[in-house]
Amino acid sequence: MTQSDTSPTLDRKANTGERSDQPAFARLGIIIKPDGGERLAEVYRNLVAIAEAHGVDWALEDGAENPDPNIPARRFSRDRVERDLIVVIGGDGTMLNAARSLCQHDVPILGVNLGRLGFLADVKPVEVERHLAAILEGRYSEERRFLLQGSLMRNDVRIMEAVALNDITFKMRDPARMVEFEMCIDGTLVNQQRSDGVVVCTPTGSTAYALSAGGPLIAPDLHAVGIVSICPHTLSYRPIVVDARHLIEICPVEGSRGGGVVSFDGQLNQPLEYGDVLSISKYEHDIRLIHPAGHDHYSLLRNKLGWSEQTF
Repeated sequence: MTQSDTSPTLDRKANTGERSDQPAFARLGIIIKPDGGERLAEVYRNLVAIAEAHGVDWALEDGAENPDPNIPARRFSRDRVERDLIVVIGGDGTMLNAARSLCQHDVPILGVNLGRLGFLADVKPVEVERHLAAILEGRYSEERRFLLQGSLMRNDVRIMEAVALNDITFKMRDPARMVEFEMCIDGTLVNQQRSDGVVVCTPTGSTAYALSAGGPLIAPDLHAVGIVSICPHTLSYRPIVVDARHLIEICPVEGSRGGGVVSFDGQLNQPLEYGDVLSISKYEHDIRLIHPAGHDHYSLLRNKLGWSEQTF
């Protein structure tokens, strides 16, 4: 599904209707973190039990090891999803991987957090039974998040193209050196800088690498992109927030002593050389995130970042 430039990124809608005999999502797909151990197996068993109690047709992703061989698993493919809801059991990394591959299918995604912070996978394992039951009964909230698309051109040949939900990062390969590059927005030069790199992030990714690099938190309903330099040599550089409709281009400068690499969500990587052009723009598809009813983004920030804690 494609969003117009005037539509909001966040399209939250709470379903608080009366419970019906039919589940809100009749076909459930399960994606799991590899090697999740017994903790994952326990969550998996609870999830399957809830699905079956609600008469939901559930299936485990092709190629994933069954966390509990005592439960015969049907299978589904990411290439042909044919599911009404995908539940991802893992951390934010597992969610990022799932989001990139599922965004074209316009299927809602619910995350169960086996990781640490869990900004995307926001359901705790102990809450699975309560929250999934409510979601299947139609009590949930939904929001849309946009992704970035990056294209790497070399001698007028596209050598790589990928999408990212969090960020696209250009950074040094040699940790002892800085990279030097030019950055343009819609063909207009913004700056030429020496630094350890730059993070171009979505509002979703503003709580990830960009935050560690000193970038701003961007509300998820903003149609905006953050540009954050990583350890710039000139201390006057500050993060920039621009409309997501703009085209951002990054080009290494001739003579730059540090080799570069482009990273998509920190999971897909490609070396970048002098003469290459990295183009970053908003992707045409977005993802749908399902949350328990009453989900509050600012409460999530308070809990995950330790805001409002007493220090004495």
